[in-house]
Order: sequence, then C-alpha cells, then structure tokens
Amino acid sequence: MYIDDKSLFFNKIGHGLIVGIVTPFVVFLLYYAFRFGQLNFGDYLRFLVESKKLVNVLSLAVLPNLAPFMLLINSSRYSSGRGVLTATVVEGVLIFILKFVL
Repeated sequence: MYIDDKSLFFNKIGHGLIVGIVTPFVVFLLYYAFRFGQLNFGDYLRFLVESKKLVNVLSLAVLPNLAPFMLLINSSRYSSGRGVLTATVVEGVLIFILKFVL
C-alpha cells in the first residue's frame, strides 16, 4: 500500500528537529532531578564540569533520540525522522567539540 509522504500528520523536518533537540534536554533535566535534586542547577553543572562528567552525561542524554527516530521511521514519517537524525548528529558533533574544549 502506498502512503503519500506529504499527507501524514507530523511529517516535517522542523517537527523532527524540535523533537530531536527537546528530548536530550528533557533527559538531562530528568537526570538532574532524580540523581542530584538536592543541588541547585548551577552547582550541578559546576560539579559535572569539575568532575569531567559533563560530556558523558550529555552523550547519554542524546541516546534516547533513538526512540522517536524509530517510531517516526516505522510509521513512514521519514521527513520527521530525518529531522531527529539531523538534530542528533549536530548534538553529537557539538559534544565531540566540547570534549576537547573542557
């Protein structure tokens, strides 16, 4: 059965970019809330930078982008999937650069 790519709801690269950017941010905040809820956010970031764990935590925060990517691809929303993949690659490159800066 042929499904028209343009007629699907939530099938734009911009939608995928938003999901791909918001998902790691939410995961990063959830990690903070459950693991370091007793610290304020500034102290949490300072702790991650001083202990050289910021890159590790950011890398793990990008990993859950796999779930929306797979859901979008399996439901034939290829443009949104492309957006999630693009956001993930850009975030990965930024984390790679951050690894050498910190």
